Amino acid sequence: MEETSSTATAQFIDLTQQMDVAYWCRIFGVDPAQLREAVHHAGHQVQEVRRYLSQLPNAG
Repeated sequence: MEETSSTATAQFIDLTQQMDVAYWCRIFGVDPAQLREAVHHAGHQVQEVRRYLSQLPNAG
């Protein structure tokens, strides 16, 4: 069993993993619903989700 999380180095957001959702919510400053919406629109790649969130009107 691996002791360290690969979340920090992951290039994809796995919405099925609660720890991933919590991590990326904290990183992006969004709630789980906002993260899921961003992934729905942008896909699971971290860079694409970051780009999508940065284009939202309340991004800042």
